[in-house]
Amino acid sequence: MKALPEGEGGFLAFSDLLTGYRLAEALLLAHEAGIFAAVGEEGCTGRELCSRTGWEPVNGERFLRCLCGLGLLHHGEDRYTLSPFAATYLVPASRHYQGQTLAFEHQLRRSWQQLGPTLTTGQRVFATGDKSPEALRQAFAGYLGAMDEAARIRAAELWAALPIPASAGVLLDLGAGSGAFLAAFLGRYPGWHGIFCDLPEVVAERGWHQRLAGMTDRLAWCACNLLADEPSDFDAIGDRSCELVLLSNLVHCQGPTETARLLARAAAKTARKGALVVHDFFSDTDWRGALYDLHMMLNTYNGQTYPREEIAAMAAAGGFSHCASQQLPSGSTALVFTRDRRILAGFTGAPST
Repeated sequence: MKALPEGEGGFLAFSDLLTGYRLAEALLLAHEAGIFAAVGEEGCTGRELCSRTGWEPVNGERFLRCLCGLGLLHHGEDRYTLSPFAATYLVPASRHYQGQTLAFEHQLRRSWQQLGPTLTTGQRVFATGDKSPEALRQAFAGYLGAMDEAARIRAAELWAALPIPASAGVLLDLGAGSGAFLAAFLGRYPGWHGIFCDLPEVVAERGWHQRLAGMTDRLAWCACNLLADEPSDFDAIGDRSCELVLLSNLVHCQGPTETARLLARAAAKTARKGALVVHDFFSDTDWRGALYDLHMMLNTYNGQTYPREEIAAMAAAGGFSHCASQQLPSGSTALVFTRDRRILAGFTGAPST
């Protein structure tokens, strides 16, 4: 596993690790204050920015210079302008804007303050309290929106990394969420059809997955709880009928027993010459997977990140004895499982096991 910090004994690495919270605080405050939207395409003077945010000019300018040092703003003559990084991720008009992600991360700071008590008690401590049905719906919509912003980027990475050998087939997306991965796949492979599978309340809220609106002729909807035993739409999907089955950011949400059940149900729907793709963070890839495991510990009842070998063992129980691992540019990892080694070569150039 690639650790953080890199190298041995470097004080700079120690210092960056220790003070990482300062970077997050500066980024979140700048976004919440509307700095990046205010700068816009034309740029803005420091005095104008401080006036718009209500900041005292001297200290406000110090903060703006810090944002320049972080690579979020540029300063030339008397104007501040956006860096390419900020223009991509921090401006509402950008297609890669991460505004809901930033808002969601702001909420998560409260759960991380409970890390010590969680370790002491051996169970989740942080809770958001009781909510009305409408408040729960809004909270889930905010969560789904944050996940969608990252999913749009990672979906493009995933399908670029895993060239699909067949010109037609069916993609079953389990835990499809906003539909970002399904939409990106169907847009890339017009000969394929997709099955959107998620909880009934997610399927019912079609407004949460608008990008699929133009693909209804190639799309089926499956409302079910994959961890429940009750009859559902999932039963109507034929066994071994789907050439590709995807579980993206799903296995980390629950414990080993539930995860093994998910993989078994996914395996049952995967065609004999098809592939099962598990896209997630894993505890043995790098420090991101290890840190994400703590995030699951703090914010779910029994979720965790798994070592790749453990997921491979669960998949092997469904007959998937061959696996390839591919880490994506933004830090997540795709595991591709097949029953036939020869089929695996068509999905990825990574070595199979």
